[in-house]
Amino acid sequence: MKAESLIQNQSETSAGTLDQLKLLADLSQTFVQSLNIDETLSFAVEQISDYMDAEAASVFLYNKEEKKLVCRASYGPVDIKGIDVDVDSSIVGKTLISGECQLIRDAKLDASYNSIVDQLTGFETKSVLCTPLIAAGTNIGVLQVLNKQNEVYFDNRDMDILRLLASPIALSINNARLTLSLVEQNRLRKEITLARRLQRSLLPPRKKPPFPVVGTNVPAYEVSGDFYDYFSLGEDCVGFIIGDVSGKGLDASMLMVRASSLLRWIGKDRLSPSQWLEKANRELCENASRGMFVCVAAGYFYPKEDRVIWSNAGLPPVIHKCSDSGSIHTWIANAPPLGIDSELDFPEQETAIGGGGLYFLTDGLTDARLENNELLGTEGLIDYIKTVEAESAEVRVGKIITYVRRQKLFDDATLLLVEKRDHIHEKYLDGISFSADPLNLKMVRAKVSEIVLQLGFDASSEQQLVLCIDEAVTNIYRHAYSNDKTGEIDLSFKLQNNTLVFYLRDYASLVYDNSVKPRDLNQTRPGGLGINIIDSVMDSWEFATPKDGYGNLLIMKKELCYMEGCNEAEQSCDD
Repeated sequence: MKAESLIQNQSETSAGTLDQLKLLADLSQTFVQSLNIDETLSFAVEQISDYMDAEAASVFLYNKEEKKLVCRASYGPVDIKGIDVDVDSSIVGKTLISGECQLIRDAKLDASYNSIVDQLTGFETKSVLCTPLIAAGTNIGVLQVLNKQNEVYFDNRDMDILRLLASPIALSINNARLTLSLVEQNRLRKEITLARRLQRSLLPPRKKPPFPVVGTNVPAYEVSGDFYDYFSLGEDCVGFIIGDVSGKGLDASMLMVRASSLLRWIGKDRLSPSQWLEKANRELCENASRGMFVCVAAGYFYPKEDRVIWSNAGLPPVIHKCSDSGSIHTWIANAPPLGIDSELDFPEQETAIGGGGLYFLTDGLTDARLENNELLGTEGLIDYIKTVEAESAEVRVGKIITYVRRQKLFDDATLLLVEKRDHIHEKYLDGISFSADPLNLKMVRAKVSEIVLQLGFDASSEQQLVLCIDEAVTNIYRHAYSNDKTGEIDLSFKLQNNTLVFYLRDYASLVYDNSVKPRDLNQTRPGGLGINIIDSVMDSWEFATPKDGYGNLLIMKKELCYMEGCNEAEQSCDD
């Protein structure tokens, strides 16, 4: 009889194990086949309730913001889905906090028993068995079964079974959350890409020298709250705008789009700078988001009169560097930002440029943090501007923005330079088009070497410049075209007075200039030094949007004027 009883017990144990494995397999398959977490959890609690011979079963997930456990799925006589319970005063909360199973034979005698749910639903809780749902070492919720039906109480074997069944449930919840998070990230990335494309489309197209206004923008993040614009208003006048929208994210970027378009539209009427900003301010006060504002400077440059007149509403001081003496003069903003008070006045400021340059900027430059974590500040920026010597305005702007880019940027940085540039002349030297096949690098290196040696660069400089272009083309092949050898690349060479300009254009997906920056050289890992090489060799470099709006344009500049005989080099090129 003992032998027969032992065989029967072993048979029942084996059958029970097979049933557990079958249930685990069914649950796992359901979780794999569906990303609908509510649907799969509803199926799971029904199956678990039947298998555990429980009157009811439910899954509670922890809400960190509310610090409550919310029922996400339930099965039994009453549906408690959506009901939340306090973590500090419930059996499921005790399970979550302790991270251990709770086996309660008589719920009413347990101090953690919360009768509120029973009172709301009319359900009578007798015995309780709970186990935590653990994913990646974190307690994310609780699996609960109530009221053993054919037996009086749940036992230790039931506890082991419930713990086993909790594992695939926790894993599926975590995977579903990661999937939803990835989907949301992709959605936001697409929205940010569209916003960034729209923003870049609003930046003015590059004007050939000697156009008197040069601007550049370095976003601190994916989308920028800064903007700038310039446009010709007949032969005797050039209008310009530079602005900084408060806040971050898509709301700020959308306000930036609206403010930029509005200011350009009003500026075309050639109102005085004060009237220009007054009209824009009234419009923004009526329609801008509450609590958001726009710092703006807008004005006109009259080249024949050598006169600049502007109004500054909340931007950092305007800086004038005289070319002859090197002295600096500044004008602080004498009006608050737009969008605060519809009745504000915007006084005008005015100066003659002479042979110098007038710098308008956003506070992303002055708020940059140095290595010692101190702010660069207006005085620090002025000290650097004093050291920048270059014939080309683009090179000077490039050097300043590159210097700031090398610091810690916490805000978008935008710089606008206004100056007379009648002396600037641009000459096309040569250009080549080729596929992004690494086999073409030899031809590219030969062409770069030919051009730079023709202009009188020494052997060391020639090797550095060849290496820069080689790295830039290789980056296009590897990253922009993802090793697709059929991608098209254009490389052209121009001479702006004594500055050699490389224009490297591809037709790949958009590259954000804020995501491409020199690598931290303290990181000891191979590769990834292309931008560092370009940054150290070139006088300036930046990304721009090609005129047709498609692909990427990398502009790199290197001055000839530091070399002896540079005028002869330019003359030999003209010949």
